[in-house]
Amino acid sequence: MTWDDVLKRDDIVGGDIETHEDGYVYRGPISSIRIESGMVRYESPWCARMPEDMSAGWEPWDITVGFVSSSVVLRSIGDGRVLFHIPGLGFGVIFLKGGSRLDPAMVKGLNFA
Repeated sequence: MTWDDVLKRDDIVGGDIETHEDGYVYRGPISSIRIESGMVRYESPWCARMPEDMSAGWEPWDITVGFVSSSVVLRSIGDGRVLFHIPGLGFGVIFLKGGSRLDPAMVKGLNFA
């Protein structure tokens, strides 16, 4: 599986992206995703984070918008979801439109337009 395969799909935008980095889980909806100058770039209207140990709930967080595409290993993990590993950083999952989503009401203090 390559990023070109992922970006050709019509069920990614409108889904969620979740990453696990430095002891935290980050998650938000995908409003766009593309390859630009060797980077996977995605946009999200909002993002939240929570400690991986779930010792606290979701809180609003600045949006992470990209990572180097050539260093990422992709694989399908069922139900159309895509798992990606970012060496030295962590891993992430792309959840499809109509699939698992983080309810914005679960994010304490989230305000977005």
